Amino acid sequence: MSEELDLDLENPDLEAAEEEKRNDRTKLRIKDLADKTKVAEEARAKAEADKDVALKEASFFKNFNPLVSKYPGASEFQEAIRERVMKGYDAEEATLAVLAKEGKYTPPPAPEPPKENPAGVSAATAVSAGGEKSLEEMSKDEKKSALKESLDKGEIRFGSL
Repeated sequence: MSEELDLDLENPDLEAAEEEKRNDRTKLRIKDLADKTKVAEEARAKAEADKDVALKEASFFKNFNPLVSKYPGASEFQEAIRERVMKGYDAEEATLAVLAKEGKYTPPPAPEPPKENPAGVSAATAVSAGGEKSLEEMSKDEKKSALKESLDKGEIRFGSL
């Protein structure tokens, strides 16, 4: 019976096989983790791209509404304008480009120039609304007459000198 129990526990082939199994499991685990990391990075990149698209669309609609009132034909070409904005154009630039391409661009009316004085005076003269000038604007004679007028009204008094 002792012959049957005589096992060679220190068999180098058995230890090598066990070590190889452990290495294979380790390699499989590393490969599995690398694959999971790659999938997570792809999902993150896709989420970032979706976020950028959503922000561009929100920006487009925010900026497009005022442009419709400024350029009346813009609402007819909203999709074409939106495509250009998604490619990186500014909303107004895209609107102008699409409208010009379609032949629907009409420039906004120019602001009216300020009205000129019809009197034909060579230089514009400002009339003060209050009727009083500041000291810097008064001539020497005007200052003298204003002082005399204040003295006559009693607004100013001189004490003993």
